Amino acid sequence: MSTVHRPSPPSAADVQTWLQRQYQLLEHERHEEAEQNKLLLAQCSPRVLARHGLALLGLTVTQVRTGQDAKTLVELEHSTALHTSALFGPHTFRPGDICLVEEHDAKKGAIPVSERGVVFRASDTKITIALQDRSKTPEDESPSLPPVVRVIKLANDATYDRLVKTLTSLADALGMPPPPSSETAMSITATHPLFRVCMGLDVPSWTSHAPAWTPLQTRLNETQLQAISFALRAEQLALIHGPPGTGKTTTMAELIVQLAILHPNARILVCGASNLAVDNLLERVVTTPAYKEALAEAGCGVTRIGHPARVLSSLTGATLDVQCSQSDEGQLMRDVAKEIDDLMMVLSPPAGARAGNKSARKAPRPKGAERRQMWEQVRELRKEYRRRDRALAGTVLHNTRIVMATCHGAGSRELEGRVFDYVIIDEACQALEMSCWTPLLRLAAHGKIILSGDHLQLPPTVKADAPALRSRSVSKTLPPASSLEVTLFDRLLQLYGDGCKALLSVQYRMNEEIMSYPNEALYHGKLSAHTSCAHIRLTDLGVDGDDADVFCAPLVFYDTTGLGYYEREEESLLQTHSHINENEATLVLEHMATLVSHGIEPSQVAVLSPYAAQVSLLSQQLRAKYGAEVEVGTVDGMQGREKDVVILSLVRSNDQHTVGFLQDRRRLNVAMTRAKRQLVVIGDAETIGEHGKDTSVSRVFLHNWMEHLQTEALVEVCAL
Repeated sequence: MSTVHRPSPPSAADVQTWLQRQYQLLEHERHEEAEQNKLLLAQCSPRVLARHGLALLGLTVTQVRTGQDAKTLVELEHSTALHTSALFGPHTFRPGDICLVEEHDAKKGAIPVSERGVVFRASDTKITIALQDRSKTPEDESPSLPPVVRVIKLANDATYDRLVKTLTSLADALGMPPPPSSETAMSITATHPLFRVCMGLDVPSWTSHAPAWTPLQTRLNETQLQAISFALRAEQLALIHGPPGTGKTTTMAELIVQLAILHPNARILVCGASNLAVDNLLERVVTTPAYKEALAEAGCGVTRIGHPARVLSSLTGATLDVQCSQSDEGQLMRDVAKEIDDLMMVLSPPAGARAGNKSARKAPRPKGAERRQMWEQVRELRKEYRRRDRALAGTVLHNTRIVMATCHGAGSRELEGRVFDYVIIDEACQALEMSCWTPLLRLAAHGKIILSGDHLQLPPTVKADAPALRSRSVSKTLPPASSLEVTLFDRLLQLYGDGCKALLSVQYRMNEEIMSYPNEALYHGKLSAHTSCAHIRLTDLGVDGDDADVFCAPLVFYDTTGLGYYEREEESLLQTHSHINENEATLVLEHMATLVSHGIEPSQVAVLSPYAAQVSLLSQQLRAKYGAEVEVGTVDGMQGREKDVVILSLVRSNDQHTVGFLQDRRRLNVAMTRAKRQLVVIGDAETIGEHGKDTSVSRVFLHNWMEHLQTEALVEVCAL
């Protein structure tokens, strides 16, 4: 076991500089996102936005109802008059996104009817929007949407408001002036043991022995068992490092349930960087028979705050909404909601062809005093609904011990004033540091945190280039962050070294040939392939061949060096440029055809590229031939997932040896560790591997990868 570093404590000035830098980075990112959104709306037509997943066009209202906190929920689907398919196609809408619902085709010169809202739920065929609450306006007119609308994604300012609020609360907890105050901090008054450890003021510690515990899952390997014991021994914090395919979700689910069993009065807040990360853990905890039984015996409830990314019956029963609705008080609230909906149908009937009762829409609307009286009824009913809703949510949360939410959702109104004994954050390396502090600020004085993730895979998505550092702080313990990509997991690992983490080292996804290079180059050879996957091949799926065949070999490299298969730039949104390589796309199609001809289903294949323009080209070509079965996407969208075959188009081929995105080792690590049985790499080894005088870590990584492929892969010589 590695020892824990003991850094010199930072000064009050160091802490203040660090806080100020966080504020600067957040405000810079907020400004950049707002400016990009403003330019998109000004320069791009709705059709262009839709092609990039930022708009949904030609939608009709199918249902309007009153939802949680008396919000008006509008459900939208493709209009059958404008679309032949119910499927939306690829889009980027997720629960919590701010959006604009506006008239689909306003008359020229007319201002389109529009309403702002928040995405409540989104799928491939439906999107539900919670419209902006206008009950406090003088008229209190509820929106009456036109028959056909479109939904456009907007900048999410609310996210940054919450992050800055978290930063202010953290500064207060540390006894620091809130950023951007210029007041000088004289001392650090933080008393919370965990906060002091996170800022480098004290060193984390572990007890010598974990409490006695019995695994509920019998198939946990030794490194998973050790990681759980390591977390159980932690007195302030523990990091669990889960490289690709090492069963991180399995480990974290066991840990959550063990904490609930071992500490019968403990309250546990489980968070993730995304709704999907939370749902993956939630599904494992509430559907695994051994966990369900153990939690039931312990009388430990599980409640999910927010809106699951996936609508599964196994998950919806754990949501706060459903748990509230199943009580007697929930029935009363449904009655109140129906009264509101009935009144709204008269006052402001939806114009969608399939929404509500047609005769109600044809009936004349009330006017004058009658209308004012009905609006007053709606206002009072909404007040009653909100009062009951908040009281009921409080009762449910008071009686549950495991609460699950996104890091952002941990700052929601439902959790105000509630404290937890443990905070667990999954996929912590994909969350901004300040996003992690949102749940951490809900810790009790003796509270502990467990962070899981892989700092060698993709970091949080950051749109803006970080501004130059204003300070020349020399603090090694708490240096100002270079960018928002520096996560809490990163910082703690840098601060205390490998002694503060447990490594999951047995992977269950890929064969040894695919695992080999990332294992040696990034994980120092510490990973091993479980016997269940170490030697898996496409031949196991019925393909007739061996490792000498391009359709069977575990590692294939199409080297385009010297063929003149040059990339070209393609203009994208906001006059930015993406890169495209038509010749590589041809090779992708040829290899795909070879696989299919030998019995591989398109659904078993993922085609990836770091460049959006290449993804768009490949998507058009592959879907024209194979439909939606074959998955085509960016590397970023594939993290946490796997396929039997992954075909990776690297795109870059030029005389200057410029590699762009490929310099990010974390992105390439994700790309090369998604495949289970075959990884196919298509690229120009000379462009990518030749680094000249550039001896940076990233260029040496690329050089060594190209050499590895040349010696270990089945190299296909491409024809001119």
